[in-house]
Amino acid sequence: MTTTKTTPAQELVIRTAGFEGSAAKFIASYQGNLSKVMPRHIDPEAFIALAAAYVANDPKLHAATVANAQSLVLALRRCAALGHLPEPDTFALVPFRRTALARKEGGPEWQITGIETYRGVIERMFRAGGVQAVTADVVRVNDFYQRGLTLTTPPVHEYDDFASIEDRGVLRGVYAYAVLFNGATSHVVRMGAAEVAKHRAVSKSGDAFWGPAYPAEGPWTPSMWLKTGLHALERWVPTSAAYRWEVAASQAKVAMDPVRPPAPDRAAEPIDAEVLEDDTGWPDVAQPPADPKVIT
Repeated sequence: MTTTKTTPAQELVIRTAGFEGSAAKFIASYQGNLSKVMPRHIDPEAFIALAAAYVANDPKLHAATVANAQSLVLALRRCAALGHLPEPDTFALVPFRRTALARKEGGPEWQITGIETYRGVIERMFRAGGVQAVTADVVRVNDFYQRGLTLTTPPVHEYDDFASIEDRGVLRGVYAYAVLFNGATSHVVRMGAAEVAKHRAVSKSGDAFWGPAYPAEGPWTPSMWLKTGLHALERWVPTSAAYRWEVAASQAKVAMDPVRPPAPDRAAEPIDAEVLEDDTGWPDVAQPPADPKVIT
């Protein structure tokens, strides 16, 4: 007779807030709660299934869920609100051991933090339907870099594609910008090492993702720099999935109004007010490429 062995992670049971059962059942019990904050393009059942699989396939994450199940719920709520599915490439669920001081003050030893990746930020920009391309890259000390003449002029950044990190040198900065659907370039975000360090100091991602102190770097350090630049770009381009629906609803309301207002004097409008207008109808949402780090 064949017997099936269960792993220690599978044997763990969540006991919290009157609930007792497996992690998968615990996550499923929050489907209705999570669906309230999801944009309409997310399928609640698919979201729950992916979240359960994510937790089940990561022993450390599963153990942290048992220790602090509510922190998983908070991370999943943020994931849902941003319009992501719980997948490592776009929104990672990362277990952290709380500091000795925090543990001394009470509470669980472990907690789970949701971390949106730079790919996740780019996906939100495309989903909002306001951009046709996004460019972001890190600059190293031996790269050629020349700033654009205006705030909306992309920089000139050149380096040997086949050069090693050692040849290109330590990280120097990061930039990011988007091309809007009318062809205009957004504000170009530029950040040096000192400004990135300020964002790292208040980041919830921790050293596990940021890596050692600057100028040393870990395997995820360039990605964290990219995400920092892209988060700053959010001030200048739409990133909410609701944005597209609001624009569509506004256009539908105008189309149904029997009394059309007179056409505005475009010559008198500020330039920024024209950036996201489209007189030919709202285009289909563009899809980000397989590797969205640099788009030319």
